[in-house]
Amino acid sequence: MDMQTKVGIVVLNKKGEVLLIKERLKGNPEPLWNIIKGSYGGGETIFDAAKRECKEEASLVIELKQSLGVFVSNEGEKIRVQFNFLAEPVSGTASTASKAEQQKLGESIEELRWFSVSEISKLKPADFISQRTFEVLQNWMSGKSYPLDTFQHVPL
Repeated sequence: MDMQTKVGIVVLNKKGEVLLIKERLKGNPEPLWNIIKGSYGGGETIFDAAKRECKEEASLVIELKQSLGVFVSNEGEKIRVQFNFLAEPVSGTASTASKAEQQKLGESIEELRWFSVSEISKLKPADFISQRTFEVLQNWMSGKSYPLDTFQHVPL
């Protein structure tokens, strides 16, 4: 079984725009839009993983504001559990890491761009890297959010 835990972050600036990254993943011939997203592997909290991914992928220090829910996806032996968050930048300017740094991290981000809600509304599911990304944004635009303290890290 191939099970992974992920974090997804919708970063919202003061103008109400959302940061999307254009990313090329294995198996996709074209780069597609994505939220900031990455793996959680333990050794840190899911909150710290979300902050780390924003720093790695977009050079932003963020503050998590709300949960946007948890998505569970499966296909055959492949299972993904994704914790989604809404965040605001605290410092930094949105930019990609160098190609060398991206290669070290296993990333292939070609573009960062701030989108208005109107612009996101015009994008189709096929414009996104995954159905999960599309659904996270749709849920956020429809007002679905939850308190961060819905999640708690406790010892085993």
